[in-house]
Amino acid sequence: MRFELLDLQTAPEETATIRRLSALGIHWRVGVEAYRGITGWIGRLIFEPQAPGTRYAVRRGPVTLHGRTQAEIIAAAHDLDERRLRELLYSLG
Repeated sequence: MRFELLDLQTAPEETATIRRLSALGIHWRVGVEAYRGITGWIGRLIFEPQAPGTRYAVRRGPVTLHGRTQAEIIAAAHDLDERRLRELLYSLG
């Protein structure tokens, strides 16, 4: 098992939108934030509501993506199917 400390208060080196998702009666922009880690790149998913005046806040997942490059992080996020993304969104609150 490998652990890396990461200051998630710093800006990610890359933020890429990977998909749009409809859930909870609104549309969400699904993105991935990529950070340079000690041994490669790490990333996490973010879900941003796309409705003005919505009662939902941005939801940020835990660091779950690992790769040697930024491209690997983004590709891994693209590989997640819509059902899995919806499950992750619901699990975040």
